[in-house]
Amino acid sequence: MEKIKGKFTETGNAFQKYRKRGETSLAKFVSSTGKVTGTLMLDPRRMDGDYSQMAPVAIRIAYAGKKVFLRIGKSYIGTDWIELCECEKLSRNKKASERKELKEQMEKVATLVNQLIDEGNFSLRKLQERYQGKKDDDSTIYSIWESFILSKRDEGKAGTARCSEDILKRFVRDMGKDVSLSDISRNFIMDWVKVMRNNDLSTTSIGISLRTFRTIVNICIDRGLIKGNTKEMFKDTGYNKVCSRKHEFLDVSTMRRLFDFWERNEAKDEKGKELFFPKEKHAVFRDLGLFLFMYLGDGQNLADTLRLTYDSWYFATHGKQLRFLRHKTRDRNESASEVIFPVTPELQKIIDKYGNEPKLDKRVFPIMSEWITPEQEVWVIQRYNRYIREHMAKVAELLGMEQCPSSTWARHSFATNLNNSGLVP
Repeated sequence: MEKIKGKFTETGNAFQKYRKRGETSLAKFVSSTGKVTGTLMLDPRRMDGDYSQMAPVAIRIAYAGKKVFLRIGKSYIGTDWIELCECEKLSRNKKASERKELKEQMEKVATLVNQLIDEGNFSLRKLQERYQGKKDDDSTIYSIWESFILSKRDEGKAGTARCSEDILKRFVRDMGKDVSLSDISRNFIMDWVKVMRNNDLSTTSIGISLRTFRTIVNICIDRGLIKGNTKEMFKDTGYNKVCSRKHEFLDVSTMRRLFDFWERNEAKDEKGKELFFPKEKHAVFRDLGLFLFMYLGDGQNLADTLRLTYDSWYFATHGKQLRFLRHKTRDRNESASEVIFPVTPELQKIIDKYGNEPKLDKRVFPIMSEWITPEQEVWVIQRYNRYIREHMAKVAELLGMEQCPSSTWARHSFATNLNNSGLVP
């Protein structure tokens, strides 16, 4: 028993020596986006910490907190592998051709990763399928669409994934389950538009559906599965049309009236009787406060408001400014999507009443926890969008307003009033 124990101790000590130096991996790569990493190493799942054993060589791919191991068909004893890594580190000629062959295997995987990213189709599962030799010749418009949805979930874009999933269901409902890639053409797209119009879908809903479908068709074209180009296929289909929302705004005087009503915090009838029970009253005025905060805070959407944090910028400006990245545009241009806005006296009153105590990296409002999943975030945002719509309808009725605003009106109102006045409202 002592001999065995000594053997494991000896091997363990050797392993610790190299592990601290990070030399148990032969090579690494980072994807073009910087979000995917690959490491050429021994598969640790078959070693149990014992480097005297034979183990398969694998490329560990890490993405969004998850990882997979892609084996390359070679195996090494752990101690021999560590020696190989040491040669690589010191740039020795010993076993140079062997190391080169291993690194070429990793470079092929790196190329495959970047190819999937360029196609907008990257997910760990898709990478495994491609690596294992599953060809896109076997793909269908449905499987490609489903892979796109999975990739968006992997990227934490739960809202995009859910929207795309809903549109896929609409596509199946309207056009069936037997559409082949060869069926996709301008005439096919126009037929789908006709079906959606017959189903009384709005111009905006049709446009959203077509833009999503256009993304999927572009992926197919990039892979050589569909011939043609989307510019011609989607021409005059209405994919870039939306219903005009120019009328969906409240002018500056109406916004001031809403703020005064919120500040009074009173909702009584002619006889002075409260119109709401305490709990409902709190919810109505809270959601009016959120609506006003979105408007006064540079025309935020609700997702930005609920994700807003007391970051380092807030403390650097001594609580006089807040900063956020517009959620809808942050992936396109991070610098352009950054918004810094002043904490005006009106905004401070709303924060004082409904916000958290300022602490670094804590959310401003205690509505959406920073620890929930992207899917749960979407659910919270949708729920509060509904609350705001319902409660703003009650406020509009109380104040005798002709318009009945929803949360999206806050951003439209800010942009319209800014455009009309030339000044920040």
